[in-house]
Amino acid sequence: MGSVSASGLFMPVLFLLVLALVLFSCVLRKRRQMEGSYQPSAEERKQAKNNGAERPGLTLPLPKEERLI
Repeated sequence: MGSVSASGLFMPVLFLLVLALVLFSCVLRKRRQMEGSYQPSAEERKQAKNNGAERPGLTLPLPKEERLI
């Protein structure tokens, strides 16, 4: 008689666990669609931390000096 009540309790708990897992995966999938994984502001902060405050990563050569003819 003990095994009947245990299996009677096991199936609803298992069903609720599977239902919670399915709902959780749906929420995660929806969040990934809305937010995505590309975060340009985080990349900019990381570059600013590595390169200093206003120093660009690539230095450009100065243009030739203009002269009047």
